Amino acid sequence: MAVDFQNCLFVGVDTHKYQHTAVVINDHHQLLGYTETLNDPAQYNEFIKSLKSIGDNNKTLVFGLEDTQGLGNSLAQWLQDREYTVKEVNPTITKRERKHSPNPDKSDKEDAKAIANALLSHWDDLPNATYNSNFQAIRHLNNHRQNLVDQKTEVKNRLHNILKKQYPNYKKFFSDPFGKTALAFWEKFPHPSKLKNYGEKRLNKFLKEQAKSIPNDKAKTILSLVDKNSKQDKVSETRNTLIPMIIENYRMIKKQIEEIDEKIVTTVDNSEYKLTTMPGINYVLAAKIISNIKNIDRFDSADELARYAGIAPSEYSSGKRNNTIGKKYGNRDLNHAFYMLAIQQIGANGSNPNPVAYQYYQKKLKEGKSHETAITCLQRRLVDIIYAMMRDRSAYEIPEIPEYEVLNKTG
Repeated sequence: MAVDFQNCLFVGVDTHKYQHTAVVINDHHQLLGYTETLNDPAQYNEFIKSLKSIGDNNKTLVFGLEDTQGLGNSLAQWLQDREYTVKEVNPTITKRERKHSPNPDKSDKEDAKAIANALLSHWDDLPNATYNSNFQAIRHLNNHRQNLVDQKTEVKNRLHNILKKQYPNYKKFFSDPFGKTALAFWEKFPHPSKLKNYGEKRLNKFLKEQAKSIPNDKAKTILSLVDKNSKQDKVSETRNTLIPMIIENYRMIKKQIEEIDEKIVTTVDNSEYKLTTMPGINYVLAAKIISNIKNIDRFDSADELARYAGIAPSEYSSGKRNNTIGKKYGNRDLNHAFYMLAIQQIGANGSNPNPVAYQYYQKKLKEGKSHETAITCLQRRLVDIIYAMMRDRSAYEIPEIPEYEVLNKTG
């Protein structure tokens, strides 16, 4: 779209959960002023009036936002509905603009000014903001799922702490203390004294009712680890009450996660990105990657995406050691997603390794790099692949390896 810069005012908006800060510059990068607005569509008309009062009221306002799919979504939508031009500003470009600023201080105003300068300087390269309801669905589902997972972990920790006091050897009872049979056992026998009238045969019958595959000697093992004559006091009686309540809470959260996972499958399938065609990316991981990258078009290259994810290691050499130093910046959730993908790709979690990724990982080890550094290098390689897949909206194709030999975890 051809734009007459002389007749435009460039508005950079630093978006936040409750309030946005906007800076207005002219086509010569001169700061004209700034204003703020609540993150509330009911306040946006006053926001526009305030912006127009800053500069020439006859000039056209054009907007740049970093986060049009997240905190700035409602503002971007509102502006586009009223036919304002809204550009998606890549955060890596904004970061460069801040570095060039004579003011080293970081503030909402300085961030908004950097966005405005990036909007003017990179106008032709910046994509127009787009609204994608399916992406918003993925984002909400991913965020809610993560919240549920955090709650589930907290509940499991509480149950661990209580069980340890009731049954000091409880971890020897079941391979999974939160499996179906284990939960049924804790619920029915929250204290060893509850087993007083249970012999090996009767307990084995109860366990088999939960899972037919339970080992025949499981009841014998459990009874050998408990003191059925241990006395209860007020504290243990309270724990008896809490254990079933915690288990009920755990089951509820687990069921909600399962329901969320079903919805994630549908929304990821409806996405324009085909990440699940790559071995190692299930629907949950795909949702995590998509919701954190957002619109791939806001990144000009895989290098920019790598920096955004904090996967741009610096070389460090000392003697015969040649490693890289990982930078602790960027989007940590996205960084972790690429880490989990890298681990899966080499089969470290017990899954089948991707032969191409595993060969690359082994190559880095042979170069003298540590396991951690080799994984970081693989993460960076995976960024290239994911970037290309998302940019081209294409499915994954495993590359051909000359003189290919099947590699497994033992090399």
